[in-house]
Amino acid sequence: MQHITDFNPWLPDTQQVIPAREGGNGQIHQPGSYQNVIWQTRARVPDGFETALVAALEEIFEGGASELDQIVSALNQRRLFDRNGQPWNEAAFREFLHVNGF
Repeated sequence: MQHITDFNPWLPDTQQVIPAREGGNGQIHQPGSYQNVIWQTRARVPDGFETALVAALEEIFEGGASELDQIVSALNQRRLFDRNGQPWNEAAFREFLHVNGF
C-alpha cells in the first residue's frame, strides 16, 4: 500500500523571492514514475502562521474587502502581523504574496 502525504516533497521550496525554475527537479513530471496527485501542490504542510493567515483572509474577503489597503488594514486590526511581528504595509504584503505564491 502506497502512503500519500499531504504535501509534495519533490516541489521546490517556495520561501524564496525568485521562483525556482526547476519545477521539482524533474521528479514530478517523469511519466509513469510518480503519482502526480492534483491537489498535492505544496512542498510542506502549512505552518501555524500560514494557517492563521489563510483563515483571517477568508474572513476578510467574506466581510467584503477586495482592495489591498482594506486587506492590510483588516489584518493589522486583527493584530495578525507579519512573521517578524511587524504590522503589514501594502508593499510588504504584496511581496509576501509574491514569494509564497498566494
